[in-house]
Amino acid sequence: MDLSVQDNGVAVLTMSFGPKGGNLFCPSLIAELDKIITAVESDARVSALVITGKGKYFSNGLNTKWLQKNVVWAPAMVISSYRLFARVLALGVPTIAAINGYAVGAGFFLALCCDHRIMVKGKASTANKKSQADYFLCLPELDLKMPLSPGYTAIAKCKLPKRALRTTVLTAKRWTPMEALSSGIIDRVVSSKDLLHTCVAFGHELAGGGRVERKRNVYSMLKREIYSECYESLTSWFAMPRMVATLGSLAVRGIFLPKKAKSLHKKNAALKSKL
Repeated sequence: MDLSVQDNGVAVLTMSFGPKGGNLFCPSLIAELDKIITAVESDARVSALVITGKGKYFSNGLNTKWLQKNVVWAPAMVISSYRLFARVLALGVPTIAAINGYAVGAGFFLALCCDHRIMVKGKASTANKKSQADYFLCLPELDLKMPLSPGYTAIAKCKLPKRALRTTVLTAKRWTPMEALSSGIIDRVVSSKDLLHTCVAFGHELAGGGRVERKRNVYSMLKREIYSECYESLTSWFAMPRMVATLGSLAVRGIFLPKKAKSLHKKNAALKSKL
């Protein structure tokens, strides 16, 4: 993780977390991002914030392996991501997601919580390294057999255009940069070499020569007003029991369990089917 403040007041947060740099959301990553948002809020020099990643990932989403190994703590972890996303959503300076590669699941939601999204037009090697595929944005819950959960649903409904919302959620579509641009999910597509320069310049333009940072409280309040339903869903105390119920229903169906427990669940289901 790296936070740097440019001479023009635009802060650049570069995410680089995990052995493969996938920026998978887990308690440690969320805690790091939370600290950085606090640093941004307390630094009077900052006029705008650009969030980006390194390599081929902006973020590859939730760390599902961690969730499976820590089922009891899973609701608290997801709730902590809600609180983080609420802070980004209502931050008192302009925010820009500089999407340098794949943005999946929670990574896509982080980008959506920013005020603006600029993405690179590029490709990365596939798993077999014999071909290349376009970077994409995706909510893979359909393929993972998981619900979105209340807070993530609120972000999707708030920030995705209506037609794109239906396609994104109900088909788990992998939006290429140009498709995302034409659908209104992102604001601009640039080359990888121009990504950071473009986002920093745009952040400075949005800050309006110091106008925004002098009125941070008002800027944050305006965001909470126009994104009110989403913000309330992410910060509501009712989110915890709803999250427990959501993950509990997955566990009952054997979808969201550690491997050993999932195997036992399948055996029990098979026995019941024979009764």
